Amino acid sequence: MRVAVAAIVLIGCSFACAHGKSDQTICPEYRAQRCVAGQECAMDKDRGCKVCHCEGVVQTGPDGNPTLPDPPR
Repeated sequence: MRVAVAAIVLIGCSFACAHGKSDQTICPEYRAQRCVAGQECAMDKDRGCKVCHCEGVVQTGPDGNPTLPDPPR
């Protein structure tokens, strides 16, 4: 089972897109960042651009089982 989950995650990572590739407001080192579940960015006032990180793939739902995060808006 773990091997199947790992394979699915690796396949998903290979198809993940670089969300901010053409967004000039994102700091250059984050433009090619690839995220499976989504990318969260916040403005860094000192640098004058957005810094980003990947959202977690698995979250826990109200029943205690893992769920995927809401799609980006």
